[in-house]
Amino acid sequence: MALTVEQVLDLPAMLGSALLAGKNGTNRIVETATVLDAPDAVRWLRGRELVLTSTYPLLQLRHDLDKFVHDLVDHGASGLGLKLNRYMKSVPQEMIDCANALDFPILVVPENAAWVEIITPVMSSFFETRTPRVAQPESLGGRFGQIMLPDISLEQLLAELSKLMSNPIVVISPMDGLSLSAPHKSEADIQAALTLLEEDGWKSECLDPANELHRRSGRGTSVVFSPYERANGMIGNLVVVEKTRQLTGAELEDLVYAKMLISLKIRQNRTDQSVIFERQNEFVLSLTDRSIGSQNVSALTARYAAIGKRLHPRYVCIIIAFQDVDTDHFRALSSALRVHFTKSDGPITGVINNEHVVVMVPEDDDEICRPDALTEQINTQMRKIGAHAAIWSAGVSQITAVNHFYRAYEQAKQALDHGRSANGVGVHLYDETGFYRLFSRSSMQPDVQRFVHEWLGTLIEHDQKHKVNLLETFRTFLDCDTNYRETARTLNIHHNTVRYRIGLVVSMTHKKALQPKLRLHYHLALKLLPLVS
Repeated sequence: MALTVEQVLDLPAMLGSALLAGKNGTNRIVETATVLDAPDAVRWLRGRELVLTSTYPLLQLRHDLDKFVHDLVDHGASGLGLKLNRYMKSVPQEMIDCANALDFPILVVPENAAWVEIITPVMSSFFETRTPRVAQPESLGGRFGQIMLPDISLEQLLAELSKLMSNPIVVISPMDGLSLSAPHKSEADIQAALTLLEEDGWKSECLDPANELHRRSGRGTSVVFSPYERANGMIGNLVVVEKTRQLTGAELEDLVYAKMLISLKIRQNRTDQSVIFERQNEFVLSLTDRSIGSQNVSALTARYAAIGKRLHPRYVCIIIAFQDVDTDHFRALSSALRVHFTKSDGPITGVINNEHVVVMVPEDDDEICRPDALTEQINTQMRKIGAHAAIWSAGVSQITAVNHFYRAYEQAKQALDHGRSANGVGVHLYDETGFYRLFSRSSMQPDVQRFVHEWLGTLIEHDQKHKVNLLETFRTFLDCDTNYRETARTLNIHHNTVRYRIGLVVSMTHKKALQPKLRLHYHLALKLLPLVS
């Protein structure tokens, strides 16, 4: 049977623990455990979870910790485990009083206890109570009946299920930033599944109302899908792409069992991921703090080494922000990117103020640091979780020593802000913002506006009146060293069209636009134009 909070206190890893509050609630059932990686992560609890934290995320809630306890109770948490001394030295009395009033257990976890030493027995107990016994030797249940679920990877589960169904299998979990398929690297199958799940109008039928099994057909294929979880408006689906043949009735029964196994495994993966996210968030938040000293960097390096990782001497900071997304959607998008970037050993990720994703990239990682590579990686990951319509921008810093990473963070933030105001979406480099940083100061705005209108006022009025964009053609023409054919290739228009437009520009500027001595003034005015408009 599942553990209670009282039984969690008896685990070997909890030797030396203490119950601070909520003694009357120690009979609460603990089905799973999760590590709190951000102050607002409470909203994504599923219920009956033991919430664990180093208390670093709670520093931002220092004056609202009683409300934090109320939020935990409202979201069905079983208890709260705290590691004290590193960040919070003690628990405020109002937090203890609130927990006692709500019969909500607060535990002090030994500082040297690894989260996994608590999480693993909790998850194992939960698996034992939830995993049914299936008698059929050739069924999915028969394949896994003798194996402990915590020891099987999600990829192994999908591979076995794909063999059993003789069709590709896809798991899509936006709330975890997850999209996996078997056979491995089956991008076409993921896209086929996403298309049929997202688009309306395809032929649909309900195969099993009780277990929510559905079939949808179109684009020369069909999929059988079933939601294994719903949370915060997002749906996780298990999908069989009927590529070779349609599923039989017996296989549909196996699919119901497989859905349960996959749901449990994803719950375990989510818990494991929360441990990684919490540790990485700690590093990112600490290193972006201007007050950090070399001694603290040394301590962070030692703690990172304790989990088999190493801090590199120099990093590039990348900040990724999304446009017009609510909190739940941001959580899904940020999780997708964090899962993606933490697949390799080098990058470290974090989320700051629930607004943007921060990625620390070692200086020699060209696969991420190059703007084109970064753009492709983000777009690919967004497509995988069905969020290809998400609008995002990124700022990229210069290479900076790790003990001065706060400077890299400030640079990336400036690149993001200036880049979005000047050029809109996309990847913006700090190295390209020096010009804008110089002229964007509020004290210079009157002079900047006057200069731009002196040199471009006639063209601006023409474009507004005639709904055309001579300015863009002129800007590209100057960027291409006044080469008509190169401008035409860049803008993907005929070179005669370029000659006509530049002729208009020359006419409206009284032939000054092509004078070598004045060309710099026009180039500068065009560069400053985004700051004015």
